[in-house]
Amino acid sequence: MDAPNTLEIMTLLLKVAHITFIILVVSAVLGLLLGALLTMINVKNIPVLKQFTVVISSFTRSVPIIIQLFIVYYALPPLMANFGINVSNMSATVAAILALTLYHGGYLTEVLRAAYKAVDKGQHEAADSLGYTPMTKFFRVILPQVVPVALPGWGNALIHLIHDTSLVFALGVADIMGRAELIAAASFGVNQVQVFIAVAVIYIIVTFLSDGMVRLFEKKTRKYKLDSGLKARGI
Repeated sequence: MDAPNTLEIMTLLLKVAHITFIILVVSAVLGLLLGALLTMINVKNIPVLKQFTVVISSFTRSVPIIIQLFIVYYALPPLMANFGINVSNMSATVAAILALTLYHGGYLTEVLRAAYKAVDKGQHEAADSLGYTPMTKFFRVILPQVVPVALPGWGNALIHLIHDTSLVFALGVADIMGRAELIAAASFGVNQVQVFIAVAVIYIIVTFLSDGMVRLFEKKTRKYKLDSGLKARGI
């Protein structure tokens, strides 16, 4: 059997691209929500829970993601079994999403915390003096100032997450890299250069689109002036 050409290789990779994209999107969304939750616990100085967020953030930023993937997939099921929770049937895809979510959330905790701390204390006091409820103050005053500061860091975290999805094949996930390994092995490495160049092209496109999305968000938030609070341009 002849080795597939570049076009055939790209077609084979794109057939499983949806698996990589699902892992990426779900992990990005859940990671952002987790990061926001951990940040809220951190800035509110909730006893015990704050120390927990520090541990999570430190662990996810210190341990290589490949090790985190192995811990979640291989070590978590027997650990949970000690507490009477059976997760032995957890699929490799679910384990990959869980590990990437924890990693992304832990990284974003520091990004969001720094952005929250960047909001001038006077903004909080001004909102309180106007009688805003905590929820109204957050959404109308604090959040619009946090977002522009956090966007660059979130964009970098998203790009790291995109790159890290290339490692989930180590758990047996049949994603782009998993399929690439199979294609290269089927030809005994004859076309492995073509295979991994095709993979690189796919990741370059995804990264480029993600970076463009973040830049678009940054452009939309330029109407906010952080040095004097939430102000629409021209007001």
